[in-house]
Amino acid sequence: MDPNEVEVSFCELCGTSVPAGDLEAGHARHAQGKTVGRCCLAELLGSEPAAKAGPTAVPAAAAAGAAPRGEGGKLLPILLCALVAVIGGTLYLDGRLSAVGGEVSGLQANIAARQRADSEALQDLGLKLDDVPTAADVRQLDERVAALAAELAEQREAVAGRGAVLDQELDGLRRAQRATEARIVDYRPLFEDLRQRHTRALAVLEGLRDRPAASSPAAAPAAIDATPADPSPPAAELPAPLAEQVANLGAADPALRFEAVDVLIESKEPKVLPHLLPLVRDPDAFVRRLTVEGLREFRRPEAVDALLEALADADENVCDTAWRSLRDLTGQRLPFDASASKEARARAAKKWQEWWQGARDAFGS
Repeated sequence: MDPNEVEVSFCELCGTSVPAGDLEAGHARHAQGKTVGRCCLAELLGSEPAAKAGPTAVPAAAAAGAAPRGEGGKLLPILLCALVAVIGGTLYLDGRLSAVGGEVSGLQANIAARQRADSEALQDLGLKLDDVPTAADVRQLDERVAALAAELAEQREAVAGRGAVLDQELDGLRRAQRATEARIVDYRPLFEDLRQRHTRALAVLEGLRDRPAASSPAAAPAAIDATPADPSPPAAELPAPLAEQVANLGAADPALRFEAVDVLIESKEPKVLPHLLPLVRDPDAFVRRLTVEGLREFRRPEAVDALLEALADADENVCDTAWRSLRDLTGQRLPFDASASKEARARAAKKWQEWWQGARDAFGS
């Protein structure tokens, strides 16, 4: 634009041209996109009437002859008031619109920020939901869990049944162990007794060897009668080996009698029982104990009679072995303490006798 050129605007109130110089000098103003020239600015600001400013201040309506000057002077204040009201309202509305626009911009920025935050949250939630199983997966998992639960219940039932069987087997093993322990005979006291007898016999032999021989037969030492009482005659109906052992039952040597009893018991031949019964009263405690132990193998009333008799034996080991044989042979569990006093053992043996009186006739049948 040429600097010498003058920009001309028009007053919004009266339509009069407003040079750019008036705007720069402050004689005219721009307000809210509207131009108010020198002709109307003075009246708006409450100064002298615009008519004194010259012919250019006459409103366009008066110049056009729309109304006589006298009437224009009356309408001019009204128009000016209306114009001021319009401009003021416009300025107020413009300010309110600016304020509302600022608030709207702030709200839009806040909404945008919230939308970004929500978008980020939804994105994170989407990433997390990628690993979340679907309803079909959950149903499949429920079916698998139900199948595993049923299988587990079956396994528990099987284990319970197997446990019951194992408990029964263990009970059977315990009973077998107790029965085996009851059948075990402790031969250590017997061997100790034999050792002591052997020692005494050696001492006697040494003493006899040191004594001078007597010239008279009457001076010879009397022989010790070690023959058991009432030996049974050998049975011809037995096999030769057993008949030979039956013959050894009457031997003077306790060792031979002990060996004979052991062989006859191991044979479990019922015909040897009458030959074993007298050995319950054998002079040797070892022979008696082995005899009462072996009688449990013969389920005959005569064997029970002999075992009841052995409960009164003077040797504690013989009494205890006889009681254990009675329990195994009869299945009864009547108490008996071989280490108790003689009177207590007699009372316990009496209970066995009372039971046997009512059970003897039916025993072994």
